[in-house]
Amino acid sequence: MQSLLRRTRFLAYPLMFVFLAMGLMAQSASAGIVGTDTVLAEQAQLERAAVLGLLDRDDVRDKLIEYGVSPEEAKERVASLTDQEALELAQRIDDMPAGASGAVVLLLVLILLILLLR
Repeated sequence: MQSLLRRTRFLAYPLMFVFLAMGLMAQSASAGIVGTDTVLAEQAQLERAAVLGLLDRDDVRDKLIEYGVSPEEAKERVASLTDQEALELAQRIDDMPAGASGAVVLLLVLILLILLLR
């Protein structure tokens, strides 16, 4: 009986130390409430980046130059859009049918021209 107690003590103390150490090293998760304004601002930044990515395409750049708009000026205008305008512009681009790449480019250029001329 005593040998059994010695064996259990021999294992129990190191196991207690390991479990206590694991409890101290465990990280607790914390969550906070994210405001609607924060989410909308982040989404607007993503949409603005997507529109700026479209302006980097060669066919879009050629169309802008064809219409007399410098690509740098168009990028500045897109960067200066309000969050709401950036979301609306990206929504209009996303609503266009897939596969109509020529029409998409033309509509994008028309939307940009409207924004530039207002």
